[in-house]
Amino acid sequence: MAIIGKIRKNFWFVLILVGLALSAFILMDMTSAGNRGGGPGSLTMGEINGEKIDYADFQRTESAYYRSNTSDVFSKRKAIWDFYVEDNLIQKEAEGLGLMISEEEMNELQFGQNMSPIIRQNWTNPQTGQVDRAQLNTFKTALENDEELNPDFEAYWKEQQKQITKSRLQTKLNNMVSKGIYMPQWMAKESYKEDNTKTDFSYVKIPFDKMTSDVEVTDADITAYLKENKDRFTNEEETRVLEYIVYDVVPSKADSTAQLEAATLLATKFKDSEDDSLFAVNNGGGFANFFFNESQLPAVAKESIKNLAIGDVYGPYFDNNTYSMVKMVDKRVIPDTVEARHILRNADRTNKTQLAAAQSYVDSLITELKRGASFSEMAKEHSQDQGSAAKGGELGEFGQGRMVPEFNEVCFMTGKPGNYYSVVSQFGVHLIEIQNQTFRTRDPKYKIASIASTIVPSEDTQNEYYDIVADLVSENRDISTLRAAVADKDVSFESSNGFSINDYTVGTLGVGQSSRDMIKWAFDESTEVGDVGPDVYSYDDPVNYYTNKYVVTTLKAVEPAGLQSASTARSTVETAVANQMKAKALAASLNVSSLQELATQYEVEVQEATDVSLKSGFIPGVGNEPDVIASAFALPVQSVSKPIVGTSGLFLVSPRSKSEAGEASNLPFVMQNANQATRSAINVKLIESLKKGADISDDRATFF
Repeated sequence: MAIIGKIRKNFWFVLILVGLALSAFILMDMTSAGNRGGGPGSLTMGEINGEKIDYADFQRTESAYYRSNTSDVFSKRKAIWDFYVEDNLIQKEAEGLGLMISEEEMNELQFGQNMSPIIRQNWTNPQTGQVDRAQLNTFKTALENDEELNPDFEAYWKEQQKQITKSRLQTKLNNMVSKGIYMPQWMAKESYKEDNTKTDFSYVKIPFDKMTSDVEVTDADITAYLKENKDRFTNEEETRVLEYIVYDVVPSKADSTAQLEAATLLATKFKDSEDDSLFAVNNGGGFANFFFNESQLPAVAKESIKNLAIGDVYGPYFDNNTYSMVKMVDKRVIPDTVEARHILRNADRTNKTQLAAAQSYVDSLITELKRGASFSEMAKEHSQDQGSAAKGGELGEFGQGRMVPEFNEVCFMTGKPGNYYSVVSQFGVHLIEIQNQTFRTRDPKYKIASIASTIVPSEDTQNEYYDIVADLVSENRDISTLRAAVADKDVSFESSNGFSINDYTVGTLGVGQSSRDMIKWAFDESTEVGDVGPDVYSYDDPVNYYTNKYVVTTLKAVEPAGLQSASTARSTVETAVANQMKAKALAASLNVSSLQELATQYEVEVQEATDVSLKSGFIPGVGNEPDVIASAFALPVQSVSKPIVGTSGLFLVSPRSKSEAGEASNLPFVMQNANQATRSAINVKLIESLKKGADISDDRATFF
């Protein structure tokens, strides 16, 4: 019998064990919590050049400044750590250089015309895209009057000031370094020459997938490749690699049947509902106050939906792992587009006095229009929609849904060209003239409400999967027995890339607490290569909120700091190494005298590249191929190169022409552009340089 089944039958015993475990955990926490971060009683998360980062301070920053941040908790904590490290390094540099931020400068950065990017990011109204100065000014007044502030907001503002200070000092440092960047004339001349010496050449490319020879990629081959590309494959710190099995939790036939029965019952209630939009939304569906044409209806049920009578429901029907149903709310022939103009008088629709005054104003304008007044002139003089007023009220041609519902109703449903209409919306009272209605066809359009229920595994099904995986974990404690246990099962092992101790993403599984827990287990002192993780790791569907994956993991490799090993890098680079080996073997065996001969042999075409510069390294339509371009420049015109192993295939090249660059007509401009390009990288490279030169101790993994 499955272990989980035994546990369920003896649940009283489990409760006793849990109670004992909790007691032990509390005692352990009381005696050892102070040892985290190194040293008795220490809550130190890390050190930067001897200065400690305190766990309590870190938590306060997270709570005060990042509370409303919608990114995942792991990304937020990384951002906080990076801030603490960078702030420490920048403050030290600024102190040594005498850089500071005065009270007046801070005031300008928070409330002035030259606001900090931090303020612009945090205080921009998403609806207007502009900084909400009204809120900022309210807070500024409260500060100036020494008013008592909400404690949470006060804590937020203090953290924000730290962010502003760090950002401003970093900008000052960047500016100081940038001003020291200078390209001498001789270098500018060489740069201009590389940019403007051009060549046109013909080439044949044999893609790797057209090379049929099989090659065996050995560890020595991979190691040689890693050494050639050591900048890409050198780890600054120890990394580890997991190998894992993913069990995707899928609905059973019983789950599907039960959900179909529920959907069938719901369809009956849907038909009887009086408020179709509310019913649809309350049951996970949707409703748009919009008429769809035939091509916009669900493809699998289009014909059935078209023939529904108003008030009828079609479904449930199966569509893309859902049981769906559609109710016909209305059908009619309506315009595809409308051309209209309007005059708006602003009013709060909840304020009866304002609304009555605006309505009276619009009624008087309609009277004048009927007497022959110019709509365009009246719109310019009386409309409070400044955008359209300057155009005489013209809104141009628009389709359904462009305007607010009340406006849309008149233009597409009830109104006719040449008439004047008065409509109340959230903006006030509109005076509308429909100028034209365009019907591409006279086919009806359909207003529908719809409900779609995703077919998901039941709780029983999820538990059954868990039992299977839990038994697999408990009965197979090393990689060899685990492989044997699943040899005849329809599962396969996946491998992660190398990750460091503070990472939170595992392979294709992505970000999550389970990924973080797997990484922490991989770095546990007691974990050895070949061990199977003691837990079943679960992942949830982010939309339908059920467990959609169970994972069994093993520790595949421990990779010390330095160049990656062949075994670890194989899954990442094996294809690239094999391609290079196949291309070299093909190059050694080729015996052709022209591009056309090679093209014919491999059923490809001779291609042309024009106006290619030496500095670019890029062939249009092909990609980055620096060796190919270098050969094109090195060869005499009309000659044919030897086979060249490129990044995307094997090449043969024949230069057609070359044009040497003359002297730069505006050398100062060349120097300015080159300096600007280098300076633009300072923001990233300077802080990375400071980090490399710092003594940073990182113990975050002890806490998270």
